Amino acid sequence: MVRVIGHIDLDYYYAQVEEVLDPSLKERPVVVCVFSGRTADSGVVSTANYVARAFGVRSGMPIVTAKKKLEGHNPAVIRMVHEKYEAISERVMGIIEEHADIFEETGIDEAFFDLTQSSESDFAAATKTAEAMKAAVFEAEGLTSSVGLARSKAVAKLGSDSAKPGGLVTILPEATQAFLDPLPTIRLYGVGPKTAEALSRVNVKTIGALSRSDQSLLEQLFGRKLASYLLAAASGNDTDLVVPRNEPTQFSRIVTLKRDTRDAQEALSQLRQSMVAMKEKLRESSKSFRTISMIGVLTDLSTKTRSKTFDAPVNDADLMERSAAVLLQELAESVGKDLRRVGIRLSELSDTAEQTSLSEYIEHGR
Repeated sequence: MVRVIGHIDLDYYYAQVEEVLDPSLKERPVVVCVFSGRTADSGVVSTANYVARAFGVRSGMPIVTAKKKLEGHNPAVIRMVHEKYEAISERVMGIIEEHADIFEETGIDEAFFDLTQSSESDFAAATKTAEAMKAAVFEAEGLTSSVGLARSKAVAKLGSDSAKPGGLVTILPEATQAFLDPLPTIRLYGVGPKTAEALSRVNVKTIGALSRSDQSLLEQLFGRKLASYLLAAASGNDTDLVVPRNEPTQFSRIVTLKRDTRDAQEALSQLRQSMVAMKEKLRESSKSFRTISMIGVLTDLSTKTRSKTFDAPVNDADLMERSAAVLLQELAESVGKDLRRVGIRLSELSDTAEQTSLSEYIEHGR
């Protein structure tokens, strides 16, 4: 069975998050920076949006240099707050995981996924799933992403790179080598500057040339293990598996409301479909939860939550719905602003015990 592997990459992640939180930034150069604290402008650029990149700003560039390049163009220079990006990433990764057979998070803004089983090795079916994944991420968080689908991880990563920004590239097995051949070796997943330089010294500058290289020469340069990987990856035949996370730590869904509202029942009605999916996720995974949280993104784009933690893990769909209604009502009454998006999160997951509902748990405890 031919594998169907995907790679998803959130476009210019940190800067895009800032654009979502403040839409007025979208037409301006945005740079998210890590400040060292030595001076007001000491530190480096972590991520720049495409507007800033058009002026030559790049990741790793000193903040002082970036500011000079953007002088007179009304740039937004923003301090990185890692916790903010981690919270959004966690929600996005949950969405990706829900669409995938196997899911492997490889960074705060990227992940591999396997769709072989659900697509039955049909790349057309897998493409539809990937499109749904991208749409779900955008609907929930307003973030665009780039996706590559291929028969291997290395080629899928190259596909997502070529799909930027916001696209989806499917590389069929029969088109793999033609896609790979003209690309420079530095583009290959796992090839850094030193490896690319060593390959260039023996006149191997493209992935196509690498795929036709003599294995004994590569073994002399890099050792047997890396040489074998390079040859396989350059031919689109690497067999690296998508390795799942050990255990999910939470399930979450978030939706954008049809209109801003403070009416908890109206908001809850639009979350119903997601709650049905949450029930199914609990059933399929045989997981229980201890904490349920309702998430509200307000019209000023701030995020508020209300949570309830039970004394013992529960796996009770009716209890989940009742708790969600109460918590969302409390949230809507407490914030003083309309809700723009609402979500539900189940956390502190554990394997379901013999007692599958709170009522049964209480009965056993008597």
